[in-house]
Order: sequence, then C-alpha cells, then structure tokens
Amino acid sequence: MTLYEFLYTGIGQFIAAYAPNAVFAALVNPLLISVLVSFCGVLVPYAQITAFWRYWLYYINPFNYLIGGLVTPVLWDVQVQCTQEEYGILDPPAGSTCQAYLSDFVSQGTGYINNPDATAACEYCPYSVGREFLQPYNLTRRVYTWRDICLTLLFVLSSYALVFLLL
Repeated sequence: MTLYEFLYTGIGQFIAAYAPNAVFAALVNPLLISVLVSFCGVLVPYAQITAFWRYWLYYINPFNYLIGGLVTPVLWDVQVQCTQEEYGILDPPAGSTCQAYLSDFVSQGTGYINNPDATAACEYCPYSVGREFLQPYNLTRRVYTWRDICLTLLFVLSSYALVFLLL
C-alpha cells in the first residue's frame, strides 16, 4: 500500500517537473492517471481491453503490477461462500438432480453447486475460491505476486528518478 502512495505521487511529481506551467500539469496529471487506471485490467477485465491497448499499454502500466501485488496474496486461497442473494438459481430438466445437470459445466468452469441433490432451484455460486475470481483480471499465478511488487517498486524508483532528472 505504501508503494501505491509513492507511485501516484511520483507520477504526479514527474508530470509537474516536465510541465511548462502549473495549469498544464493540473490538466495532464489526472488524464494520465485515469488512463493508467482504466487500462490496468480492473475497471475493464483483461480479455475485454481492446487489442491495441492490451498488447502494449497493459504491460507497461504500473497500476497493473500494483493491483497484482496488492490483491493476489490476499484473495488467492480464500474460500468463497455465496450468500443466498448471490446464487444463480436455475431448474434442471425433469427427473434430473442439480449435480447431474450441472456437473460438466462446473468441472470445466469455476464455482460450486450449493444443493447438488435438489431436483429444482439449483443454487450455483460462480466462485469457490479467490483465484477463480482473479482469473478474468489476468491474475492467474500466485507466484507473480512478488514479481508484481518488485516491478511496482521499479516504477516508483524510475518515476522519482525522472523527477530529479527533469528538474
């Protein structure tokens, strides 16, 4: 979390050091930060980012690595237990149980069936563990946590190096 504070202040100071005047810095800083946050894979999941942005901006975006370092270690092994309002409710074909009807779907995807022996109102939870929730955000390996933290630190150091270089 401390790296986050240094990251966005370093980017802001870098822009201020580069800007010809305060008005330009005040206009460019929120624009750049909002573009970086928009394309880090959180507001728009990785698969839905336009290909043009996905293959270059996503990978040079410091907020991408910041998010990976912040949420992966916290959510990876968390067991998900849906509340009653969060279940997807569906009815299996007549004479079939929820387990028999949804077993192929659940085995190929994520989540769990809360009432596998029921013959009506199957309760499906889309996630059973935190890593399933992280997959759409391109956070697919726990080992990347330390890589992401180190890359965030490198972005912080490079942004402050640019501040001093441009001053």
